Amino acid sequence: MWKSIGTLIHGGTVNKTHVERIRDLVLYEGSELKNKLVKFFLLLIFSSGIATYGLLGDSVAVIIGAMIIAPLMLPIMGLAYSISAGDIKAMKNSLLLSLGGIIAAIAVGFILTLPMNSLFQPENINQILIRTSPGLIDLLAALVTGFAGAFAMSRSDVSDTLPGVAIAISLVPPLANVGILLATFNYSLALGSFLLFVTNYLAILVTGAALFGIMGYSRVTILEKSSNAKRNGLIVVLISLIVITVPLGYNGYNVVTDNSITQTVNNASTEWLEGSGYELQSINILSSNNTVVVKIIGNGPLPPIEKLQEQVKGKIYGKNIKLEVVYSDTYLLNT
Repeated sequence: MWKSIGTLIHGGTVNKTHVERIRDLVLYEGSELKNKLVKFFLLLIFSSGIATYGLLGDSVAVIIGAMIIAPLMLPIMGLAYSISAGDIKAMKNSLLLSLGGIIAAIAVGFILTLPMNSLFQPENINQILIRTSPGLIDLLAALVTGFAGAFAMSRSDVSDTLPGVAIAISLVPPLANVGILLATFNYSLALGSFLLFVTNYLAILVTGAALFGIMGYSRVTILEKSSNAKRNGLIVVLISLIVITVPLGYNGYNVVTDNSITQTVNNASTEWLEGSGYELQSINILSSNNTVVVKIIGNGPLPPIEKLQEQVKGKIYGKNIKLEVVYSDTYLLNT
């Protein structure tokens, strides 16, 4: 059954011509190795630079441009193909190249940001911040993207969709983000951004290797293959993916909890301020000390703070929430 499904997906039976094409596309080997490496690292440096400035400038369009020219997907897909084919040498080469690309992308973000790190506050830049707290949804999106990438690369008749796949696969921006956050001494945020990259990396490996295998690339190979290498490679990637779901699930739980708290406090604050000379400006959650900061703007007598406390009591998952109300941009009232 799987063979028939693979043939249908691939659009025909995989033969050595198809294998040669995919190896030439995703593996860095042969007489053109030097030229391929030069092209890879130049494109990686350019895309990392574009991503760095796009992130610092909070520009979605610039970041998308960096995604389109980023070449990091190729060695990752090369590793996925190598695992499906059990090609030990290609596995090592693809892994080393992707690791070199990871280090280079982080270094570019760090070097470009360091001279002006005092000019930016990353925690206030949306495009930087949204890449520091991945959840299970990011994993699911990366799994589907891995299938799309392997499918697009394996069939020449749909290769024009590769730019779209490159945009969907968030690889270089999270790495440039890591460099930015390291240069601005935001180490915990940098770790979160690196977790996003690792999530995408492992998901692409799992689904890419699976689809290459289903389509038949694991049954047709030019070089001698090792079934043990194939099995061991898949086991390592799957275990890593399972392990990484723990922090992703934790992050996802925190996001859902924070959203619920924000909604509860927003509704309570709106009701609390009704008829007063104040209006709600923002609600921020400081997870480090379980504090909800409610900022309001206005003039006149402040409604009794006890009423707001009573409205949120028992509705915030039993957490000991401290409310800080800032009003008139001048006074700070802690409760």
